[in-house]
Amino acid sequence: IGRQQTGKIQYNILQIPRGGEYSVTLQDGTVVNLNSASELRYPVRFTGTERKVFLTGEAYFEVARNEARPFIVQSGKQRVEVLGTSFDVTAYEGEPGIYTTLLQGSVEVSGEKGKQLLKPGQQAIYTEKGIEVKEVNAALYCSWIQDRFVFISEELEAVTRKLERWYDVSFFFTGESLKIKRFSGSIPKYSDLSKVLKMLELTTNIRFKKTDKTVVVEMIQ
Repeated sequence: IGRQQTGKIQYNILQIPRGGEYSVTLQDGTVVNLNSASELRYPVRFTGTERKVFLTGEAYFEVARNEARPFIVQSGKQRVEVLGTSFDVTAYEGEPGIYTTLLQGSVEVSGEKGKQLLKPGQQAIYTEKGIEVKEVNAALYCSWIQDRFVFISEELEAVTRKLERWYDVSFFFTGESLKIKRFSGSIPKYSDLSKVLKMLELTTNIRFKKTDKTVVVEMIQ
């Protein structure tokens, strides 16, 4: 944990490396579960009329309710405002958008392109074009805190980005068409990447060849 002084507010900076996860309880009682390759900047003590934290990467929040002092999660240009609730924010650099998935309570997602109030079971996707809201199985999107990977009709390139962050490897595709193959499934977070790759191979016509920190993705002829 690092420290940073901004004006009169002193911040803790919690950086999680690839392959790591960490849970922290903030001064107000809010519990934050941080996924791998993520950073949370939060005040040592909350003061003023709001509780504001800054997130890069992914985190699951269980916010302590305080009607008089809203909880704010700032991720790039997106802002999520809550009173007390459980939700997931995915804001990794290099991803096509920022994803906010609401499990319980209510949150307001806002940015330069407007704002949206979410209900439980909804997900907001924030991009430069605006905020799109869709119905989802919110529990699945939050299941990483229970040591599982869950993929919901995701393109293989998006799947491998998640695996890269967790296992600290790089994937190389032998053909562009492989990247857009879609995969759905739930896989335990095995300590050995090879087990995860074998499960992916069972449901697709692709093959993975792992050497040290690189995984080559091939089509089975």
